[in-house]
Amino acid sequence: MSDLSQVSIGIKTFLRDELLWKTVFDIGLSMPEVQMIIADDGENTGEKQIRYRQLRHFGHTVIEMLFDSGFGSKSNRIAEVAKRPYLLIGSDDFNFGQDFVRDGIERMLNILESNPSLSVVSGRVNNRPYEFILTDLNGVVTEIPLSPEYCALEYWKSSRYLPCDLTVNYSLVRSNIFSKGIHWDDDVKIGGGEHGAFFVDLKRAGLDVGYVPGVNINEQDYRGHDRNPRYLNYRSRAHSPERPCFDKRGIRKYILGSGHVDYEARS
Repeated sequence: MSDLSQVSIGIKTFLRDELLWKTVFDIGLSMPEVQMIIADDGENTGEKQIRYRQLRHFGHTVIEMLFDSGFGSKSNRIAEVAKRPYLLIGSDDFNFGQDFVRDGIERMLNILESNPSLSVVSGRVNNRPYEFILTDLNGVVTEIPLSPEYCALEYWKSSRYLPCDLTVNYSLVRSNIFSKGIHWDDDVKIGGGEHGAFFVDLKRAGLDVGYVPGVNINEQDYRGHDRNPRYLNYRSRAHSPERPCFDKRGIRKYILGSGHVDYEARS
């Protein structure tokens, strides 16, 4: 069995305290040996300060950031302070309380430990397929889905993981990749192409990514917790047609696995 004391779990949170507290409770209960790294750019009330002091007392890390610092800044700060060999990229809305989650993280860790060439392995979220090969040619990046036939054949043949280029943001990564220039853009608030851009960076750096069949995490049952107009107003920025992450990387056109053009430069 893999040793989860080598793992930190990064949790980005913004204006969703109810979801965050459930996430913290579930991780503490089912995986007490991991270290949580929470990056919070929401509002830090008195009650929250008490809870954060308790978390720090038990060896976890809490990074309180300026309001609306954004996805990129929070992700980079988590990466900067992650001292354990492996970092699980998580979210405040993931349901870590289900019985199969710990087993899935142990499987991802075992695969990284057994395959030194791999830098990132991922599962699925809500069991939705999201595994792609990326082609990157003359400023055009295209997602190519892995076929179900390929997944079934390769998994049962031997691999335990499937080589690919792009997966979901439920990934276990070697913390040392951040010393190799891998990062998020600090100016990304929420959405805006950062997911594809991160994996394009991994591919261009020659770092190997794998999908682990059968590993999954579900999102929490929100029950309206993040449906307040204020949160949704900030969240809506993800739908902006602008993609500065792509512009910075010289990506003139990005084509999703569905064939839909997600972004095309105007000139």
